[in-house]
Amino acid sequence: MTRKLHLGVRKVDITPMEPVPLAGFAVRSGQGPFTGVSERLFARLFVFDSQALDDDGAAKRALLVSADLIWWGSERVPRLKARISERYGIEPDAILLHGTHTHSGPQTSALFTSYLGVPDEAYLDSLETNVVNGIAEAIHDLEPVHTAKGTGKSELAINRRGLRRTPPELRTADQEVSVLRYTREDGSVKAILAHYACHPVITDENRVSPDYVGIAMSEVEGHFGKGTVCGFLQGTCGDLNPGDGKAVLQGRHDLVVQAGRSFAQAILRTLEEPMAELPAVGLSWRTVTVPLPLASLPEPDVLASGEALPGVQGEWHRIQRSRYAQLKPELPITLTLLRLAEGCSLLAMDAEVVVDYGLAIKRRSLGEVLPVGYTNGMLGYVPTAEMLEEGGYEAVESTVYFAMPSVFSREVEPIMMQAINSLLCGYGQ
Repeated sequence: MTRKLHLGVRKVDITPMEPVPLAGFAVRSGQGPFTGVSERLFARLFVFDSQALDDDGAAKRALLVSADLIWWGSERVPRLKARISERYGIEPDAILLHGTHTHSGPQTSALFTSYLGVPDEAYLDSLETNVVNGIAEAIHDLEPVHTAKGTGKSELAINRRGLRRTPPELRTADQEVSVLRYTREDGSVKAILAHYACHPVITDENRVSPDYVGIAMSEVEGHFGKGTVCGFLQGTCGDLNPGDGKAVLQGRHDLVVQAGRSFAQAILRTLEEPMAELPAVGLSWRTVTVPLPLASLPEPDVLASGEALPGVQGEWHRIQRSRYAQLKPELPITLTLLRLAEGCSLLAMDAEVVVDYGLAIKRRSLGEVLPVGYTNGMLGYVPTAEMLEEGGYEAVESTVYFAMPSVFSREVEPIMMQAINSLLCGYGQ
């Protein structure tokens, strides 16, 4: 049968109505709620409908929500997915709740230490309701589209781990920009998805901002006008920050705007080059959850003796002691593979995954699969075996802030790669 992809989009303002604490920077601890709004936050909704009828006579649909959030809280995702599924009939495994990973938006999870930000329940309730209601408008907006894919380059991303060594060294980054363009039957641009791997952490001001990502998306939308929605897919940027080739970029809002406009130009340049038309296919998805082993579990006497320590260390000890009966020797990670078109799929993960895994996914799939982090919850950082041997923030220090019981075992890397390879069976052939 001839398949045709239908797409409906909606852009929902999710800026907090009242000041709440922001997430992502420990230096904000104790500063209280945000003091202003530099740029508004949005959730960009994409409803995909393959118009391929299954045995029950129902069209297959998938939902992507790309939101200017640090992530979606793991403890709230199942309930939100169930709410969406019950109202709209979209299967939970076909729902990707993605955060662009801005560090200047509200915290969405209560699972971590307060140094990563404290969630505001009233805001989260409002956020979820606004997104759920917005899906109805995206469904109403469904119309046939043609998909095209292009690749370009932005030099914004730099590997921060190498820069923290003495002497500094330049390590691998992923500077590839992947762009999906969705055009209507009349040739006008309905929507764009831009994929890139780079932390949105240019500013730590106590002000609301989607960082460079939001600036870039708005710039691209403004370029096309006519209701075009441009959504962002954050790649495996665990160890990648914005940089100038020699050092990471850190500053105030004017630097955010500068970087965002530069990144928007990289997207627009990609759109100006010849793009590959992707045939429509029936939407399909697969989800796997695998346990990632921890190196060890803390002893009760150690936790008790550490509760009085100052700062984040004391909070970590208190959290682990309160959770001790529930601690397990592994933490689960969930990977979802969503096929959007012939030659393009997303592999989404509920973690801060470092760039090595993303590059491996691209190599294994010959570029057909885009690796996406910060989706459907947040586990914490997933480092490589080499990083665990070296130490550093991604492998060791971050586990305290994320209230993880321990660092991962070095077996985490082969287990991750086995799960990735299993999902990608049939790709890159």
